[in-house]
Amino acid sequence: MTSPLLDARSVQILGELFTRTYMSAATYAFESQPYRLPHDASLLERIDGLRKLDRDHATLLASALRTHDLVPEPGVFPYWYRDLNYLTVPFIAGFVTESLETDLAVLDRGLNEIPESASTLRALLAVMRTERAAVLAALAPETEAAQQREDQAYAEASATLRAAREARLAAEKAAEAARKDAERQRKAAELARAAPPTAVPPAAAPSAAVELLDPNEPGITGKEKARRTMLIKRAEKAGATPLAPPAPAAAERLDPSEPGITAKEKARRTMLIKRAEKAGAAPAAAVPAPVVAPAPELADPDEPGISAKEKARRTMMIKRAQQAAAAPAAVPAPADAPQAAPPELLDPDEPGISAKERARRTMMIKRAGKQAP
Repeated sequence: MTSPLLDARSVQILGELFTRTYMSAATYAFESQPYRLPHDASLLERIDGLRKLDRDHATLLASALRTHDLVPEPGVFPYWYRDLNYLTVPFIAGFVTESLETDLAVLDRGLNEIPESASTLRALLAVMRTERAAVLAALAPETEAAQQREDQAYAEASATLRAAREARLAAEKAAEAARKDAERQRKAAELARAAPPTAVPPAAAPSAAVELLDPNEPGITGKEKARRTMLIKRAEKAGATPLAPPAPAAAERLDPSEPGITAKEKARRTMLIKRAEKAGAAPAAAVPAPVVAPAPELADPDEPGISAKEKARRTMMIKRAQQAAAAPAAVPAPADAPQAAPPELLDPDEPGISAKERARRTMMIKRAGKQAP
């Protein structure tokens, strides 16, 4: 679009002004169907007045362009690319106000760049600027007041919703606390009804003395050792007098090295010896041997059909009878100090006996050797 009286820059400014008035922001505001409230009626009327003014200015500009051999061709207005549908009137009014300020800036640029020879166009642009500046002076404060009113309404509505939510949460929390408290009380009442009456325990009489056993005694378990140690500590803390274990009058000292006994028996005998030495008890005399019964009838070890074990038993019975017949008679002990008869010493190599019995017989022979004068 060119003209012999206007340069390309002037033609470009006139085309931009025609587009901004023919497809104005006020026109687009009504086509976007804003969200209307009763107190926005006056603001909408002012925007509607600006829309009509834009139509008038677009018609005047089209006539002026034709007088300069120019064809009015509105371009694509950038507002039409925006999604402004169903927005509030104060927001739309702010958009229209910003667009109106841009229109005044374009008009000022046109008045500065269009030559003086195009006096009709310059006069039209001056009138357009005056009328649009008057509309902006009335629209801007009303738009600002509407936006402040909208912000305040939003803040009040948000505060109301927040207060209602907090009140609802507080009520739910209180109801939950009351429910839990009632549940605790109900369970406590059920336990109180189900529990038997508690009897007051009688006062325990103070113990005069506590028997304290040696925690280092061989053969006891770790649990028993800990129990004895704890008893000693409790007695020391309570100030109780430990009760020493009763010392035997005469403790039988068995040999802890006797073959065939278990480790537990060996530890027990060792402990008995230590206790006797600690208590100062004299060792007891040897355990008297049992009285030898009369020799039974000796059966033939070569009898056919008997087992090997029975054959060995009969052979051993014959050997015992021969040893008993060959043993010298014991000297009778004085009446005031009777002596026990020596025990019967059996053969540790007898066939068919167990290892434990063999060890026992060997020990009996050793004890008899120790007690011999």
